[in-house]
Amino acid sequence: MIKEKYKTPIAIISMTLCLFLVIGYIIANPNTDTQEIQQPEYIDKVFNKEKVNEIDITVNEKDWKDLLENAIEKEYIMGDITINGEKFSSVGIRAKGNSSLKMVASDDTTDRYSLKIDFHEYVKGQTYHGLEKIALNNCISDATYMKEYISYEMFSKMGIATPACSYSHIKINGKEWGLYLAVEVMEESFIERYFGSTDGNLYKPESTEAGENMGPMLKKDGERKDGKENRNPSNNMGMSSSGKGGTNLVYNGDDLSNYSGIFDNAVFNTTNKKDNKQIVEMIKNLNEGTNLEKYLDVDEVLRYFAVNTFLVNLDSYAGSLKHNYYLYEKDGISQILPWDLNLSFAGYEVRDGQSAVNFPIDKPVSDTMENSPLISKLLEVDEYKEIYHKYLKEIVTEYIESGEYEATINNIDNLIGDYVKNDPTAFYTYEEYRNSIPVLLQLGKDRAGSIIKQLKGEEPSTSYGTVNTTVDLSLLGSMGGHGGEMQGNREDGNGNMLSRETMDQAMEIIKDAEGNELTEDQKVKLKELGLTSSQIEEMANMKNRMSFGGNNKNNEQKQFKPGENMEGGRPPNNGFKQGGINKESLIVLAISIAILLIVLIFLSKFKRRKTF
Repeated sequence: MIKEKYKTPIAIISMTLCLFLVIGYIIANPNTDTQEIQQPEYIDKVFNKEKVNEIDITVNEKDWKDLLENAIEKEYIMGDITINGEKFSSVGIRAKGNSSLKMVASDDTTDRYSLKIDFHEYVKGQTYHGLEKIALNNCISDATYMKEYISYEMFSKMGIATPACSYSHIKINGKEWGLYLAVEVMEESFIERYFGSTDGNLYKPESTEAGENMGPMLKKDGERKDGKENRNPSNNMGMSSSGKGGTNLVYNGDDLSNYSGIFDNAVFNTTNKKDNKQIVEMIKNLNEGTNLEKYLDVDEVLRYFAVNTFLVNLDSYAGSLKHNYYLYEKDGISQILPWDLNLSFAGYEVRDGQSAVNFPIDKPVSDTMENSPLISKLLEVDEYKEIYHKYLKEIVTEYIESGEYEATINNIDNLIGDYVKNDPTAFYTYEEYRNSIPVLLQLGKDRAGSIIKQLKGEEPSTSYGTVNTTVDLSLLGSMGGHGGEMQGNREDGNGNMLSRETMDQAMEIIKDAEGNELTEDQKVKLKELGLTSSQIEEMANMKNRMSFGGNNKNNEQKQFKPGENMEGGRPPNNGFKQGGINKESLIVLAISIAILLIVLIFLSKFKRRKTF
C-alpha cells in the first residue's frame, strides 16, 4: 500500500500526463471528423443516404392552386408536412429557384416546381429537429437525377462545408408528385453544425446587373433573415455579368455600396457594416495579393476549386454570372462554399463532351481570369498552384480510379431506380435515365484522364486540349429538360427546340461583338441560327446593358510552403481522407503512450520502494 503522502503527487502526475496525451492528439489531428459524433438529430432523420425519404405535404387545395399559378412570386402558403411518418403542422411552403422556376412556370405541361419548406414561417421557433428549412429540388436539367447529389458528396469528401442531401419521394394532398432531392438550406443550423457556432457571417452573393440584363425573366432565390425577399433577377444566358455588385470579388474601392450584390444578401440579420468592411478588406488584399492567409482560408479555397474544376461547374463563381456560392467569414477569415449544383458536370456554358473533358485546370473559369481573382490570384503563386494540383490528383486517384465514383453511381441507381421508373412528373423518361448513367460514368473517367494529362504537361492546362471522348452531354440533360433552354429562348421560328449548340453560337455572336448595339449583320446571323425577331430583340437589349470589366493587380503575394498551416486559417485538410486518424496523430499518440508507460513503470518501481 502506498503511503498517503505519495498518493496525491502520483495522481496529479498521471492526470497531467493524460491531459497532455489528449491535447497532443487534438493538436496533431485538428481535422479529425468529430461531426459524426456531434451531428444534429435532423441529419440522421432526413438526410440518411441509405434510404429514400417519404414526404407527404398537405395543403388547402385553393392555396395550392394559388401557389402553382403564382409560383414566380415565391409567396409562402401554410400547410402540414409529414416526413417519414412524423408530422409538422403549419409550415411555410413556396416555390423556389431561379431559371428553373421560370422554366417550369413557362411550361404548361408541368407543375413540378422545386419547393422550400420553412418550419418556422408561421410557428415561431418551430424546427425540424433543429433544422429551419429544407429545399426540395425537382432535378430539372438532370436526366441522371445524380449530378447534384454526387457533386455535394465530392465537395464534402474534400473537406468543404457542404449542405446535406438525400432523395425524397413526394406526395402532395395524397397525389404522387415524384422523386426530389432534399437539401439542407444553408442558414444558422448549417453553420452551427459545421463551425460549432453562428458567430460568423454568411453571404449568398448574387449579381444585380444580371437581373437588369434579363428583366422580368428570372428572380433571385434567396431570403434575408429579416424576412425580406431579394428579388434581383439572374442572367442565365451565359453572358458575362462582370460581377456587378462585387460578386466577382474584384476590388472596386472601399465604398460598401459597390458590393451590394454581396451585402444585400447577408443571411444573418446580425451582420453589420463592420462585418461588411471585413469582406472589403479581404477583397482588397486578394486583388493586391497581400496578407492572403490573414483574410482567406487559402487551403479551403483551393480544395473548393479543385472539386469545382473537376466537375466543370460553371453555374457558380467560376462562370460568367459569379453566383451560386456562399461566402462564410469568421474572425476575418473567409471561405467559399458550394450551392445549387444541378448544372455541374458541364451542364452550363459548355458546348459538348469534348469541351467538358478537356476543360483547362489552370484557367478553370468561363469568364476571364482577371474577373475571377478568388482563383486567379491564388494560381499566380507556385506553392498554391502545387497544392491545388495535388488536390486535383487526389480527386482522380481516390475517387475515380479507386472505383468509388462508379460504386456511388451504382448504389444511387439501386436506391432510386424504381422511384425514377414510377415518377409521374419526371422531366425525362425512364429510358433517358437509364441511357444517361453510362454517360455520367464515362464523363467522370474521361475527365480524370484529361486532368492527369494536364498535370503531367501532356495536354495544355490553360486552354482546351485534345483528349478524345465519346461522351454526349445532351444525354445527361440540359436546362429545361429534353434539350430545352431557358424560357423565351426555347423554340425557333418553326416551334422546334433550340439546341444547346445553337444557343452557344448565338451567345458567341453577342459576346464577340464590339459596341453596345447589335449590327444588322449580327442580327442576320442570329436569324440564320433560327432565332425569332423577339428573341433577337431580347438579346439586343441584353447586349445594350452588358458591360465587361475587372482588374488585375500583379503585386507580390505572401507565400507559404506546401503542408504548412496558413496564418489565421485552418490547417490543410486531408482531402478525400475524411476524418479518421492521420499519420501524424498516430505518431503523437504512440509517443505519448510510450512516455506514459515509462512514467507508470517508474512510478510502479517508486511505489514498491515506498511500500511497507
